[in-house]
Amino acid sequence: MIDTIKLFVPVPDPSLLAQLEGSLTRFRKEDLKTGEIKFEFFSSNIELGSYHRNVTIRSTKVPAGLFVEFSIAKYEKGNNVEMIYPHDIPKIMEKLYSELCTQVQYELPHFSLWPLYRLDICYNWLLQNKEEALHAIDFIKRIDFPRKKKHVWDTSVMYQGSAYIVKFYVKGPEFQKNDFKFIDAQSPDRAFQLAEYANKILRFEVGLKRAYLMEYFGNNKVYLKDIADDLFIEEMLSVYLGKVFHYINTKTTTRAEVRRLLSENFSKTKALRLYQFYRDYYFDEEMKAMYLQDGLNRSTIYRYKKDLKRIGVGFSVGDSELRKGILEQLIIPSSTTRFALIDSPDTMPI
Repeated sequence: MIDTIKLFVPVPDPSLLAQLEGSLTRFRKEDLKTGEIKFEFFSSNIELGSYHRNVTIRSTKVPAGLFVEFSIAKYEKGNNVEMIYPHDIPKIMEKLYSELCTQVQYELPHFSLWPLYRLDICYNWLLQNKEEALHAIDFIKRIDFPRKKKHVWDTSVMYQGSAYIVKFYVKGPEFQKNDFKFIDAQSPDRAFQLAEYANKILRFEVGLKRAYLMEYFGNNKVYLKDIADDLFIEEMLSVYLGKVFHYINTKTTTRAEVRRLLSENFSKTKALRLYQFYRDYYFDEEMKAMYLQDGLNRSTIYRYKKDLKRIGVGFSVGDSELRKGILEQLIIPSSTTRFALIDSPDTMPI
């Protein structure tokens, strides 16, 4: 449930910070006309852990210290197809802390004193096959998130805001692009097994920035101890999933069922109006754009969505029963989720 984290290591003594910067690479940009330095910082991507995964370190003068950013899943497991339980964070960080102190040749303040500046939490739904995962992401693409900018790609969708970002994506293509070659060079069997799993995984991910972490936890500083709780992170994920699905049922419905539900609950006129809206808004991008631009005001759209959700209308699968039940798995907690995938004989590929 935990992937990328960004932490701040306080180093208030300027001379000590300068000493630490000696193990980093200097980056600077100067004005070509005046020679004035526009910006300067010290940074490095170092390989730590038994899997030699990148940890990014960057110095900063205000506040004085180092930013440390890395995927805790890649550090511990060599990949982020699998997930890390929050309760495992302290023992993983003990190893990273020891390695990092050795790398910079200095005993840094203990990691329990490092405030969080970014936290990516995630959830894997392991579906039966790649086709189910693609069907599920096609469903997600049709959903809007109020006050978030929506970005849609072939196998992913992102809802972007200033304080946090929500993503859904089929893990397979992302794994092939970013990590497959790295793992394949070390262990082809492991890379193949992870790829088999990744193609069946629909991942839900929430990226939280420092300002929103402070607001969510109600503290000026959030530390690793605050997130090392499985149930708490699971509840956080459930809250954000509920925000996405606020106006829609995560269920599959045949067209015949949609028509029946509408006719049983509304007058003929309203049932026809809602059915037309349902087809146009969720299954016709051109009509949806017209509704959003000038066809219907926002309050009417939200009212229609609430009416549909209240009577149990979900997304249509035509008149086929074959894909019913896929979307109902998109809940937290879910019996289809997986954390460790290939380290145990009980979790070998299905």
